[in-house]
Amino acid sequence: MHTEKLIRASLLAGIFYPSNADQLHSEINRLTESAKVLSDPACAIIAPHGSFTYSGKIVAEAWSTLVGATPSLIVIAGPAHLPYEEGVFLPESTQFEIPGTLISVDSSLEEYLLARIPALKKNDIPHLEDHSIEMQLPFAAHFFPGVPILPFLISGREQRTVDTATELLREIRICVGKKAVLVISSDLAVSDTAEKCDSLSKEFIASLSAPSNEHFHGFDTLRHSFCGEAAIRAFRAAYPNTQPTLLDYVNSAAFREDGDELVVGYGAMSFKE
Repeated sequence: MHTEKLIRASLLAGIFYPSNADQLHSEINRLTESAKVLSDPACAIIAPHGSFTYSGKIVAEAWSTLVGATPSLIVIAGPAHLPYEEGVFLPESTQFEIPGTLISVDSSLEEYLLARIPALKKNDIPHLEDHSIEMQLPFAAHFFPGVPILPFLISGREQRTVDTATELLREIRICVGKKAVLVISSDLAVSDTAEKCDSLSKEFIASLSAPSNEHFHGFDTLRHSFCGEAAIRAFRAAYPNTQPTLLDYVNSAAFREDGDELVVGYGAMSFKE
């Protein structure tokens, strides 16, 4: 099998976002039209990966803070939602598909990183079945058309896995420097009430301003999600001098069909050095 021919097909087109390319373009324009642009672009963002209906506006607000950057690479870190072995997974696919667009993976950099970091794994299976990276791709294509991506999934939360992701981000900084932007795809708390969801989410957000990663270890992520928590820990270690800004926050309570449905927190954050 020749990896150069591998395309990761869209999984949730027509479910979480439009499957028609023109409709997708129109929806992205609608979501981004009122988002604020910063005078000095961010170097990294946290953006959720719910459906466009649930969190599209929040994602747009996060991505809009990158406007003005001229990246040669978009790094997208996401959590693996299905139970795989612990590890950090780069894709075998060389292109990721969304309606009307194929987004290229920086395969040369990927191969270099795999040679430099033995703990990294190259496996399409986690990527084929997960949506956390895919939900960022329409915004990547909109804001930075033609710019390649380096997507990786983090499976598990063990410290050795976080250390591998941290080493990966540090190596990327050495190779690409400030010509890369980093997108962390993460939802926030998941709880049975909107009040508890908001409280846990905002506590987690506040901890990002702390001078160390210690606060992250105090969160019961098994009960309250924070699905991208391992990626955020790695980012905090690799980018220790970044300052966060909360752009917007909502929860999914307004979309619940019954009182037993869990509530998810969605936050947009930007980071500057």
